Amino acid sequence: MKKFFVLLALLSGCSGQPDAVPQKWEGFEVRVETQPSPPRSGMNEVMVEVSGKHGKGVHGLIVSLRTGDSEPWKQTFPDGDLGVYHGAANLGPGHANLQVMIEQGGRKEILYFPFRMAASGS
Repeated sequence: MKKFFVLLALLSGCSGQPDAVPQKWEGFEVRVETQPSPPRSGMNEVMVEVSGKHGKGVHGLIVSLRTGDSEPWKQTFPDGDLGVYHGAANLGPGHANLQVMIEQGGRKEILYFPFRMAASGS
């Protein structure tokens, strides 16, 4: 029941338009949301949601974030077995693209999420 309320809280915070277009990895859907939404220049909370068949969350992954090739990877932390991974990224001019590296069982892939940034002064 607790998982239901956490998922409900996550979904209720979603705007009508995603911060970044969802992508596929190994047959799973990967969505990225930020707080605030849309992201503003500076540090933003990032939630990566990985879902499989019937929208069920995929847990047991290693998910890391960075905003550029020269930046170090920062590992996220999982929210139980909901398939939601939390992290933070410094987004802004020149850094409006988020790289998400997903690892599982020796398989690794980097997905690129360009962000729709908030207008300045928002």
